[in-house]
Amino acid sequence: MEQFELVDINGNKTGTIINSDKFKGPDSIPEGEYIPIVKAIIINKDKKILLQKRSMNKSANPGQWGLTGGKVDAGEDYLTTAIRETYEEIGIELKKEELRLLCRYNTEKAIFIIYYIEKNINIEDCKIQPEEVDELRYFSIDELEELEKIEGKQWLKELKSIL
Repeated sequence: MEQFELVDINGNKTGTIINSDKFKGPDSIPEGEYIPIVKAIIINKDKKILLQKRSMNKSANPGQWGLTGGKVDAGEDYLTTAIRETYEEIGIELKKEELRLLCRYNTEKAIFIIYYIEKNINIEDCKIQPEEVDELRYFSIDELEELEKIEGKQWLKELKSIL
């Protein structure tokens, strides 16, 4: 069973641990605490962004395009989460020193930490986790702006500023 450590509005650990079987969305998070979620943006040499299409079996946002990532496990730091989730979901190994912080933003009960890396990844070399991912595809910035079925675009403005 997975365990997640909640954080305050500034991303500092509060000491509150929530088990995955007790996590039933935002209503299961105590007032004043947030669940940290880390995402990784992979940018290829053509300045295209690798997105994954979420499995249709996922309870949250099935069939939507989004970034690789997930919840931070208890005792784990944000960079480790980005590396672990990328490997679990698409079979690509990243290194801490390769990742750069893009931005951080809050929603009602979550804090999102977004990292990026410039790395050429051949989609054929990826090993997708079928429980999480249905498809991988590269998108240009223009295509991302037009994409309707995408999880949270808060990071897109920051991404445009570095490309």
